[in-house]
Amino acid sequence: MDRAQMRRWALARREAIAPEVRRAWDETIWQGVEEILAALPAPEGIGGYWAVRSEPDVLTPLAAWAARHGIGVALPVALQKGAPLIFRPWRPGSPMARDVFGLPVPAGEEAVWPAVLLVPLVAFDAAGYRIGYGGGFYDRTLAAYRAAGRPVTAIGVGYECTRLPDTHPGVHDLPMDWIVTEAGTFQPAARKRV
Repeated sequence: MDRAQMRRWALARREAIAPEVRRAWDETIWQGVEEILAALPAPEGIGGYWAVRSEPDVLTPLAAWAARHGIGVALPVALQKGAPLIFRPWRPGSPMARDVFGLPVPAGEEAVWPAVLLVPLVAFDAAGYRIGYGGGFYDRTLAAYRAAGRPVTAIGVGYECTRLPDTHPGVHDLPMDWIVTEAGTFQPAARKRV
C-alpha cells in the first residue's frame, strides 16, 4: 500500500469502531496519556486537539486534568495550507471560530507554544511515525518548534487497529516521542529514517 491507501485503510478501520467501544477505548487512552503527563516535568502548556473524523476524544479529561494542575491547554489552528499550526489558549466555554478547513478553533489572536502536543494519529508504526490526513501540518509544526529552539514532547494518540508494520515515512516526517492507544503506551525508537 502507498501512504494514501494506508490512510484510507486506517480511516475505514477507525470509523468502523462501535461508539460504545470507542468511548471505552478513549477512557483507556486518556489514562495512558495521563500517566505520561504525570511522569514529565510540569509543562508550560499542553496542546490538545478537537476530535474529528472518529479520532480518540481526550479533550474533556485533558481540560479537567490541566485545570487541577494549573496548566494551560491550547488547540491547534490552521491559518493556511502548507504552514505550521499555531496554538491558541482554550478552556471549556471559550469563544470559538473556524479555521481554513472549517474546524472549530479558539477565537482571538493570542498564540502560545505548548511544551507537550497531543497528536491525533490516522495510522502509525512502531518507529513512531504517523500518517495524518496528508497536509503535513504536524510535521511542519514540530519542525518549527525545533527551528525556534523550543523543546516539545509529541504524544501520538490513536487506536491499535490502525497500527502498520511501516508507514514509509518521507524525508520531512518526524516521529512521535510517545504513542498511546487502548493497548498501552510505548516510546518508539525515535530515529530519523529516509
